[in-house]
Amino acid sequence: MRRYSVAGIGDETERTSRSIATALVGLSLWSVSVSAHGTGAHAGSQGSAGPVIPFAVAIGLSALLGLTFGLGAVSRYRSDSTVGSARGATRTEVTALLIVLGLAALFAALSRDVLPTIGGGTLGAALALAARTRGVSPHAGCADAALGAILTHRVVEGALIAGIYATSVSFGLMALALLTVHAVAESVAVGGLYGPVGRNWGVASVVAVQSAFVVGAVGGGLLLGFLTPTIVTVLLASVGGVLFLAGTTEIRSVASRAPAHLET
Repeated sequence: MRRYSVAGIGDETERTSRSIATALVGLSLWSVSVSAHGTGAHAGSQGSAGPVIPFAVAIGLSALLGLTFGLGAVSRYRSDSTVGSARGATRTEVTALLIVLGLAALFAALSRDVLPTIGGGTLGAALALAARTRGVSPHAGCADAALGAILTHRVVEGALIAGIYATSVSFGLMALALLTVHAVAESVAVGGLYGPVGRNWGVASVVAVQSAFVVGAVGGGLLLGFLTPTIVTVLLASVGGVLFLAGTTEIRSVASRAPAHLET
């Protein structure tokens, strides 16, 4: 009976996610079309009529999509840990996602500046290494370090989107659509890390990730004054270092425990 329930939750999550994603893409394409064709002498500009798509609507849809996928991951991994099925495979899947996200952040930082990337990446890796033996998750401190890095990353992303959106609604929506895909991956990773701890831990961690993005977006004007290009590069590299080391540490942990699991 439980399998049918979990499948039902998964189907509902998938349908909801598709609806939100379609709405976000539709809003982006609509805004681009309006800006391209224009309406009178002020075509393509926000003018006195204001933005084509309200900023709060765009941010809300993006956060809702990440929240939906994240809660779906919590439900899935919580169910797996409860019935004891495929635990090793689940852990490997989540930690591999951490590695991919870490590499993406490191390459993004490297494309901006080399030296801050080296410094930030080293700092992030050192933080993850120092915290690896502590934490409530089965992934120990690696989960907590990864969550902290993702929270920081989401705040920065929210602030940057706010700045882009204030300049151009069309480019802001396109950038938001791309970042939403990345945010979904981060939400799934966080849900997979904390889902096995308990439903409340999983839900709280996913909600925190989306809240960090909203806080960054709302406070974008204030935060952008402090986020110089060098600081953004260091933060990106630090996030990449934390996620990459957390992922590789957990991959090794899963590999070392696999023989013992097979013996039992």
